[in-house]
Amino acid sequence: MVAAAAARTGETEQTLIVDLPFPGEEGLIPFTRADVVIAGVDHSGTSYEVRLFLNNPAATAETPRTAEQGYAGRFTIFGHGGCYGDEGHCEVPAPSTDPTDLRPAHPLTPLDTYVTITDALRQILARDGALHTVTLVPVSITPRRADRRPAPELLHFIDVSLRTYLTSTEADVEPSSQ
Repeated sequence: MVAAAAARTGETEQTLIVDLPFPGEEGLIPFTRADVVIAGVDHSGTSYEVRLFLNNPAATAETPRTAEQGYAGRFTIFGHGGCYGDEGHCEVPAPSTDPTDLRPAHPLTPLDTYVTITDALRQILARDGALHTVTLVPVSITPRRADRRPAPELLHFIDVSLRTYLTSTEADVEPSSQ
């Protein structure tokens, strides 16, 4: 897991680069699925998308979304467009500790999202031998495509992590036969 504070801006300041090495110290482990998980994403502002590129710290909004460029996928945030309520209306309260409190979470509670990157990660591992960085490229989503632009000011999150999964049926298979 990498905290948002550990992310660095790219050369053009349009992007955030996260050092997310894989395989780690335990070596390459088999997986049937891999996700990049972004936790605590703010969605109180305008809508936007975030494109993910693997091992391409130079990626920008203009970078082609191809496997050769390390493109792994994207996630979109349907933003609330700001807050127009009375004072305190948009302040997210701390979660209740009362087990009988069945109210849903506040609508502006930061969310967790993920992008499944299984195929892209396999291609990067085959090409580069390891995953080093994930580049997050936030782009505004406006009604007119011509008005879309890099929007790093929209992306606020708590942390990013890589999670891999192995189905129980594949866990029984010898690694050398995969």
